[in-house]
Amino acid sequence: MIKSVKILWIFYFKLLIPAVLFSLLISAQTGFNANNFGFCFLLLFPCLHYLIYELRLKNEYLFYANFGFSRQFLWITTISIGLIINSITKFL
Repeated sequence: MIKSVKILWIFYFKLLIPAVLFSLLISAQTGFNANNFGFCFLLLFPCLHYLIYELRLKNEYLFYANFGFSRQFLWITTISIGLIINSITKFL
């Protein structure tokens, strides 16, 4: 269980830092509030997943597949995290 969490952390660490930074930057340009940040994060998080793992590092999917994480599972988790962050910021 802990090993799986560490592997997923490695995967999402490459996505979270740029997604948060770019979301803050874009939402600051549009009048910073939590709704803008959540919406920007919802759009950028899957886009960065596509750019980083589908175009740039597509062979890294094999590493995650060896630990039992399919490409479909990683995409569903990415979209779910984006939706969760967006819904949390709607209530702030």
